[in-house]
Amino acid sequence: MPHTSYTIDGTRAFGSPSILVQEHDDLVAQVPWGANGYTVVPFLEETAHQKLLQGLQQLFLDALAQEGIAIPAGFELTQYHHLINGDQTLHLRVINHTKAIAYEQFPLPAQLLTDRIAAEVGLPLTTLNPNTGENIFHLRVIRPNRPDHNPLHRDAWLEELKGSINLYVPVAGSTDQSSLFVVPGSHYWPESDVERTLAGAVMNGAKYNVPGLTNTRKPLKLVRPNPGANQVLIFSPYLIHGGATNLNPDATRISLEIRLWRK
Repeated sequence: MPHTSYTIDGTRAFGSPSILVQEHDDLVAQVPWGANGYTVVPFLEETAHQKLLQGLQQLFLDALAQEGIAIPAGFELTQYHHLINGDQTLHLRVINHTKAIAYEQFPLPAQLLTDRIAAEVGLPLTTLNPNTGENIFHLRVIRPNRPDHNPLHRDAWLEELKGSINLYVPVAGSTDQSSLFVVPGSHYWPESDVERTLAGAVMNGAKYNVPGLTNTRKPLKLVRPNPGANQVLIFSPYLIHGGATNLNPDATRISLEIRLWRK
């Protein structure tokens, strides 16, 4: 797969002829962009958007402070990789604070978020995961030219993520060289067209809960939708996505990643 360079270890196999999205709650089936499985649309009113960005930046700065990292004057989030200077152990400690944050710390009322996306898909939505009872969001931190990204995958390969809808919101350094990859229409591919690891992927020595895609019988045409300022990428968790190496020359990519469910 020349689009992104990584090695996945683990037992792998092609699946059954089943189409997972047809077996579960497909929250994008009724929208005009449902066949592609994703869209990019305007997100929030500008004042709310600025409050969101400022609050998320503070959450990230708080994570750095909790790890004893001194923040220089004028620090920009895109320069995070210089701040930790290649210290992988320190990086892993930092992202441990950013990968499952309770909505009590969300900078805006969650209702603003759910109402906006509900209006887009025409369904009532909630941030509460009915499969686990968790109510969390994530900040994804991908340094330039480092193997911080996850493998290509479907979220719905994990039982607890079935029946949701995904949001990707740029926070810092998200460009056409670093934003999330998706494979248009792949949410309707049968599992028999997709080879994946049978358990969580081990990629470049890092372990992931989600299985990793290792081969496909269809052409794997990746695109980076690249949402701009105050835009949101909405996509199906059944869509193949991920594997997004940050090819920015000198900018860390930080994104807000959210899952919603039918209310």
